[in-house]
Amino acid sequence: MKKLICIFFIVISLSGFSQQRLLTKRIIYTVEFVESEIQSSAQKDSIVYNYIVNKRFFWEAMDELISKLKNKKLYLTSFRGDTIQWDTVFYDLTKQLNILDSKKYSKKDVEKTLENEIRAIKFMEEWTYDPNTMLVTKKINAYCPIVKRDTISLIGDELKGANAFVFELGWIRQKEAKPSENALLLTRNIQYTMPIYNPKPYSWWDSNLEAEYSVPFFDMLFDKTEKSHIECWESPDAVQPLLKNEIEKRKKHSVSTTIVREVGDDDIIQSDTSITMSYTADDIDHLRFGEEILFDKGNLTFYKNVNYFAPTVRIFLAGGEFIGFYPIYYIRKR
Repeated sequence: MKKLICIFFIVISLSGFSQQRLLTKRIIYTVEFVESEIQSSAQKDSIVYNYIVNKRFFWEAMDELISKLKNKKLYLTSFRGDTIQWDTVFYDLTKQLNILDSKKYSKKDVEKTLENEIRAIKFMEEWTYDPNTMLVTKKINAYCPIVKRDTISLIGDELKGANAFVFELGWIRQKEAKPSENALLLTRNIQYTMPIYNPKPYSWWDSNLEAEYSVPFFDMLFDKTEKSHIECWESPDAVQPLLKNEIEKRKKHSVSTTIVREVGDDDIIQSDTSITMSYTADDIDHLRFGEEILFDKGNLTFYKNVNYFAPTVRIFLAGGEFIGFYPIYYIRKR
């Protein structure tokens, strides 16, 4: 009897230890399903959209959504959960397109826009993680299709695509269900980098991880990688995991600063120098994800499986110019 009780408590303890822990109860952020680029010709420059997911399957998924919305078999809601009529959304989109292009859009024109120009999805999710592996799991609670157009803009010394028009159709609340065998595989791996701290007041859910959950998560992540309790990689497709000295090396960075020394009573000497420092959990302000995304036409539900993620920092020049992102290391499935 004592032996059975002992085994019972061991099982309960192990089960409790491996339970998923909360990383955020609600986070909202946008995933772009296309990349825009500038196509130059002798006549003019134009925007070209390249899908970074399966284009046919994504269009099939959006066609199914729009069809259900038009036929009142699916309903949109506001952020607060109030029902929005499809006719109202269609009218508002028509009105904004008329203003954008200074012309009158027909019903057919607007329907064509909906067929071809839904290029992003905003997701409302709950995140948890396994304290043993630190792998993140995402549960999608709602999603919002977005009509997007870019325009050519001079950013720095380069011509780049910039947002010109963004129209959110409204939120679709997901029901909890497992994907069917006929779910559309939109992508085996889509990679994107997103901010995780939002300084704007009254919008704490917008690309923001609550500090009470994120700080313990990153502290535990750094501790486990430093002590080799979990493996991490230099890139998502690296063959060998990083060694301890390699992890430390990847965390080091140089900071330019000015040292001021007093010479005598009134004189000072200033000298520029570079100091080597190490990134800590407090420096992480972005996360890079690689995900598999599916869409089930039967229940009109999105599913995500996280293939890998990387704690990421922004890199700036001494003058404050942003030059890119630096993933410290990747945590991935085996």
